[in-house]
Amino acid sequence: MNKRILAASVLTAVLGVAAHGQTYTLTPLTSFGGGDGWLAPTEGGISYLTTGTTERGLAYNGVTGNLVLVSRAGGNNIKVLDGDSGADLGSLNATGISGGTFPVNMVGVSDDGAIYVGNLSTAANANFKVYKWTSEADGLTTAPTVAYDALSGLARTGDSFAVQGAGASAQFAAAGTSATSASSFAVGPLNASNASVSYLSVPTTSTGSNDYRLSLAFLDGDTLIGNQGANGRVTDFNGSTASVAYTIPLGAAQRALDYTIIGGTPYLAVLDSNSSLLSIYDVSNPTSPSLAASGTTTTGPLTSNGNGTGSVAWGDITGNTATVYAMNSSQGIQAMTFTVVPEPEEYAMMAAGSLIAFGVWRRFRR
Repeated sequence: MNKRILAASVLTAVLGVAAHGQTYTLTPLTSFGGGDGWLAPTEGGISYLTTGTTERGLAYNGVTGNLVLVSRAGGNNIKVLDGDSGADLGSLNATGISGGTFPVNMVGVSDDGAIYVGNLSTAANANFKVYKWTSEADGLTTAPTVAYDALSGLARTGDSFAVQGAGASAQFAAAGTSATSASSFAVGPLNASNASVSYLSVPTTSTGSNDYRLSLAFLDGDTLIGNQGANGRVTDFNGSTASVAYTIPLGAAQRALDYTIIGGTPYLAVLDSNSSLLSIYDVSNPTSPSLAASGTTTTGPLTSNGNGTGSVAWGDITGNTATVYAMNSSQGIQAMTFTVVPEPEEYAMMAAGSLIAFGVWRRFRR
């Protein structure tokens, strides 16, 4: 599917008018983490949020409004956290989980609320494995089933992981390894068929590292963004072929990311793996992203995140306001509220231009 229907210059012209006078706010979610929007490592004696790089995967469940956190502190822990407060709501049943360098590592939640957790495979002859719980409520008492258990075709799999769709159409994307001759990722269905496609040597990507290794986010069923810092690769995949449609320039340490649409405009939230600074970009023109807002709720010295791992997850979106969560390994979980604030005169313009602009945004996303 061709997403390059309109040139970047046309995108800029149309969306520049639509964004006239628009401002943004990014503030702590004060109900989260004791009032400051930050659930710090070991805060309140929490054993599953540490400074030991044992937490890398975090996802938002749109069905329940909760967070799902993967922690290897003291075992294979898949924690459900209240999305408003960060309170511990219990652990999913981890009976039967085994295999992999890390038996659990990253997590994704499908549109129907099913939870998928992948292991970390660090050898070409070691299976990548994904576990499934049909819901939070079921998972608190019931052991997971296996949604995928096979070789991915990659030398290392599971440092990055994303899920999209629901039910029989749910699929994953995964990648890994910094030692590579070309960038690569794998995509497959989460229906226990163990089928997948590995996209190797994606043209125009880095050959010294893997541009998909530290973060993945789906735009739709055949498009994703991959990132390992510096370049967000918006990539189309179809059959056995993958190609980069756009490159979103980012900072060298901006790694974990997630994508969403608010009020018809596409936004990318990206976390700095050194400072825990969260930056939100308007990516209407993906080759020239516009910084909408940035900030952090963390305070004081932070434990170094030497692996550059972590997760960003957009949460609830109501009108022009969205919640966004960010977790750097060893640096805790942040929760913030992002709001798009149009100036009064913009409303009249929206009535005339919103349909045109939305068509452009939708074509970028599709």
